[in-house]
Amino acid sequence: MQGLGRNRVVEILKTKSLTKRFGGVAAVMLVDLSVEQGTTHAVIGPNGAGKTTLFNLITSYLEPTSGGVFFKEEEITRMPPHIICRKGIARSFQLTNVYPKLTAF
Repeated sequence: MQGLGRNRVVEILKTKSLTKRFGGVAAVMLVDLSVEQGTTHAVIGPNGAGKTTLFNLITSYLEPTSGGVFFKEEEITRMPPHIICRKGIARSFQLTNVYPKLTAF
């Protein structure tokens, strides 16, 4: 973290060498991510690239094979999801059937 005066950069979320393996398949491999407070980021990639797995690791829905997740400089890697939520990290799930009996019209 560095900065000058009021324009100080605050790193709020960070991953270090975050890795998740399912057997011999590495879904997420050595991801180093840095998110500064007040910024917007996007994680893009094709199907099967590990985007959802990355979010599941950050929010502790999955336990990493190795590496760590840090929020406000505190390691949160293996904290339960409800504790991570109380700290200020929340997620929403893509719901395609919110109103299954309604038509687009």
